[in-house]
Amino acid sequence: MVFGQATRLFLTVLVLGNFAVNSFAEDKAKAKELSKALDQAKLFAGLTVKERTVLKSAAILRYCKEGERIIAQGKPLDRMFIVLEGQAEVRISGKLVATLSGQSLVGEVEFLDMLPASADVVITKETRLIELNNAVLTGLMNKHPRLGYVLLSEIARIEGQRLRAMDQK
Repeated sequence: MVFGQATRLFLTVLVLGNFAVNSFAEDKAKAKELSKALDQAKLFAGLTVKERTVLKSAAILRYCKEGERIIAQGKPLDRMFIVLEGQAEVRISGKLVATLSGQSLVGEVEFLDMLPASADVVITKETRLIELNNAVLTGLMNKHPRLGYVLLSEIARIEGQRLRAMDQK
């Protein structure tokens, strides 16, 4: 009886220990993959390695399937996204207004004005993206003013390019 309990205890410790090692390895792999994605994103090109490391606390790497809605028009939005690979459509009141692919930033208007989403954004091809939590990102920008300056400058540049493109239509 004592031998059976000791064996069960040993097996439980062994399984839990193995789970912890596997979980740690998975977490480490995910962190490395997120670091590579942050390095790849043009939005963060002006940040130092240290600033991109700090940014990890506001970011997750996501894989989205075709048909997934990442932004719903009229709904509050607490995050923005960088489409790294794949494709998404932007629709306003059901009308297609843009097709987005690599390195596209979405949800930034809602980040800037803190109003509900102005459009639907739906994934049309399997997509890899970075999701940024707005509240955490704002906190980081307050703690690290240079990081905030670089990000807001880049967002302003992107918005300026979009406005110029609209004027040419």
